[in-house]
Parts: sequence; C-alpha cells; structure tokens
Amino acid sequence: MQVIVADASIAFGSFTVFDGFSARFEAGQVTALVGPSGSGKSSLLAAMAGYVRLRDGSITIVDQGTSLSPHADLVSWVPQGSNSLARRSVLDNVLIASLAAGLAMREAVDVAEDALSQVDLMTRSGEQARRLSGGELQRVAIARALASGKDLILADEPSANLDERNTNEVAAILNRLVSRATIIVATHDPILVSSSHAAVHMRQQVSTVG
Repeated sequence: MQVIVADASIAFGSFTVFDGFSARFEAGQVTALVGPSGSGKSSLLAAMAGYVRLRDGSITIVDQGTSLSPHADLVSWVPQGSNSLARRSVLDNVLIASLAAGLAMREAVDVAEDALSQVDLMTRSGEQARRLSGGELQRVAIARALASGKDLILADEPSANLDERNTNEVAAILNRLVSRATIIVATHDPILVSSSHAAVHMRQQVSTVG
C-alpha cells in the first residue's frame, strides 16, 4: 500500500497541529515519520487510520491501483507500549488479532504462531505476557499487528520505552516485515530513522536514508 498525503491540515478547536503538509509513503518499505514532540506525527498516523479527520487536504491509500480513503479496517496499529493482556499468554495476545480478522481457530493459531516466529518469540508463546521484558512486549505488539493480516502497519513511537539493544531489535524486525506490509513509524529515535528506507520530516520533504 502507498499512502499519499496532500496539503493536509489537522486542528483541534483553535489549535492547528500542522497545516498544508504533503508527502508520499511508498509501498513495501519502512518509512520513518520524523519530527519533535508536538509536531503532529501521532495525529497524522491517526488520520491515516481514519481515527482523526483532516481540517483540509486529503489522505489517499493506494492498494494495487485502487484509491481508498483512510479507514481502521485497512491498517494495524502498533502503539507506544504494548497494550498487552498481562495475565494471558503471549500466544493469546497475538491470537486476538488473527481471530478478529475472521480466521477459524486452527488457522488463526497458525497465523499467530507464524507472527511470533517472525519476531523471535515463539519459544515464549505459552508464558504469561507479564513475564516478558519491555522489549519483548513491544515485539508482541508487532506480532499482533502482523497477525491482523493488514497491508499497512502504523507504529507510534515503538521504541519510546526501550534501550538501545531492544531498539535495534525492533528496527531489524520491522525491516524484515516489509515483504508482508508497508510500515510507517512515527519516531524521533535516530536508530529507527537510520534503519528505515526513507524518512518524511514534518513540514519538510521526503529524504532518502542511506
């Protein structure tokens, strides 16, 4: 999926978050959405997911030549923090997404287990989520997004509570998943920015990384 933002503005009441912002987020890659706190990164992600309405401009999601409006059904969200069910198993935390996608139980389990394998957590699948580290929980959140089967993953500051080692692990995992989904990461973490295929700076133009 490709995401095209054209002259977009978001405002809450009399407060304008950003105005006249345009960018392209290309399909099949990790793009870092970069900017300081308060620049509107999270608000733009929310608008891409259909959670927030633009005041002006447009966001178009292009899927195999078809132009679509933002909608929650098109995206999977990786929040800041894992939002895990602490006393449920790691597998259950991921299985929620594949079941919500409408899969029968056996297929849903297979999809969830595959997602856990992609984030190197299959060996922890039977443990309660509360026994995992912060970095492992963030990887559970990524696995849950992957198990949803959505072609667009939006990650909001996924490294905010992680140390350098765990941030590097998350960056490597995101890059491995581009064959499965287009990934947009709101971040100001230099590790995630440098590991991405491209960066979009709020109020600036697209720049190629590396």
